[in-house]
Amino acid sequence: MFHAGNWFPAADIYETESAIIVHMDISGIKPHSLAVMVEESRVTVSGERGYAPQGTMLCIHQLEIERGYFERSISLPKAVDVSRAVSESSNGFLQITLPLRLDPGIFTIIVR
Repeated sequence: MFHAGNWFPAADIYETESAIIVHMDISGIKPHSLAVMVEESRVTVSGERGYAPQGTMLCIHQLEIERGYFERSISLPKAVDVSRAVSESSNGFLQITLPLRLDPGIFTIIVR
């Protein structure tokens, strides 16, 4: 019924030794309604948040909760291994773990 227009959920992005981690605030969004697309240098999350008002609205006093469709693309600072990317949701947050791509030109040799 009410659409806030263009909006996107807040996200924190950080890097560990082996992966780039994206935490996204998905409160009020059903995890099964999200789409996560991972490319080597970009991750895109899309979905929709909304709720039905309780009873008949007579007057709106305040609207602060963003709702409607969103799509958020985040450029990644390093190339990731798309085949090993995973996502999970918990307590209103989406966590996307993007393992760093190993440079195929670098080999580790173990000397025994």
